[in-house]
Amino acid sequence: MPQTLEDLLTTGAGGSPALLAPGRPSLSFARLREQCHRTVESLNALGVGREDRVGIVLPNGPEMASGFLAVGCAATSAPLNPAYRRAEFEFYLSDIGAKALVVESGSDTSA
Repeated sequence: MPQTLEDLLTTGAGGSPALLAPGRPSLSFARLREQCHRTVESLNALGVGREDRVGIVLPNGPEMASGFLAVGCAATSAPLNPAYRRAEFEFYLSDIGAKALVVESGSDTSA
């Protein structure tokens, strides 16, 4: 019986789809495991580990789903609504004690 997200991800055959979204290519278990491994390495290199919380601001969809799982393999994932205003982000990031924040490349984080 899987005990962790990493354990759960090892149960899928490498070429089998792990994430599906209408009109989008699927993400295989092998690619999702690779993404999770790279995310864990990147977060650990930044000093983020199991006891830390990481805010995630991504639109709903497969990127959010895979990001949530990948961050969850290294730390506590804390998804935040991209529609929040600056004061809301400041409150939630402070409230959860986020050590890092994941945002979409090119997003406007100044709002």
